[in-house]
Amino acid sequence: MKKSASSPFELPDFFLNELPTGSVKTAVDKLGRMIARGEFAEGVTIPVEAELCDMLGVSRTVVREATKVLSGKGMLRTARRYGTRVLPFESWNLLDPDVIVWHDPTSPAATRIYAASTQMRLMVEPEAAKLAAENGTSEQREKILKAAQHINPEPYGMDGMLAADYTFHATILEATGNLILAQLRGLIRALLQFSYSTGAEVVPEVQVNRQAHIDVAQAISAANPIEARRLMYQMLTENSDTAEKIINASPAE
Repeated sequence: MKKSASSPFELPDFFLNELPTGSVKTAVDKLGRMIARGEFAEGVTIPVEAELCDMLGVSRTVVREATKVLSGKGMLRTARRYGTRVLPFESWNLLDPDVIVWHDPTSPAATRIYAASTQMRLMVEPEAAKLAAENGTSEQREKILKAAQHINPEPYGMDGMLAADYTFHATILEATGNLILAQLRGLIRALLQFSYSTGAEVVPEVQVNRQAHIDVAQAISAANPIEARRLMYQMLTENSDTAEKIINASPAE
């Protein structure tokens, strides 16, 4: 777990959690980021094992394991007499937190991810807020409100603000009582981190609306599902406007 100074909220580490700490995990992370940044373009055959060993500083066994992991994430495909190639972006598993977090504002697909994820959240999270208002426990409602109140860069810095923002959205998903929605926490964690960095890079004048989060939390606390859904939709519509600014600020692909 990462904890931000004295912040009461934590950011769980969902990334590459299917792998033990070690050289394979490090190699997967390095190679995944290189692909996401476009260092190996779609359709390109990545270097052979010996070159990757030198590049990543690992053994052939580690390289093989790393390429298997990335193949499972839809980023690579290995075949005899075909080599190991980078698959089209549309094949990548964009519900995988690792694939999201490997991108940064300079990645070729950054704006596409930001826009698509914002649209997805607009479809899912208002209904989640409604269910949270109907099904959430008193402890969950209190946690959601407390997190909303801490969505501020002071006094815990941006890491503390991101941790509070994550706690707000993740607890709403948990409070729905829906196991599948609750399992979106890792994706939300990655999307928020990605959104913070991408938004700050491209449209730094746009700020996270703390009061909008508080309004949603208060509607959930008041067990008002219709208002909670309306306010969450309204808040995420602002994110959609930010996504449009980011797309317009980016060069055409």
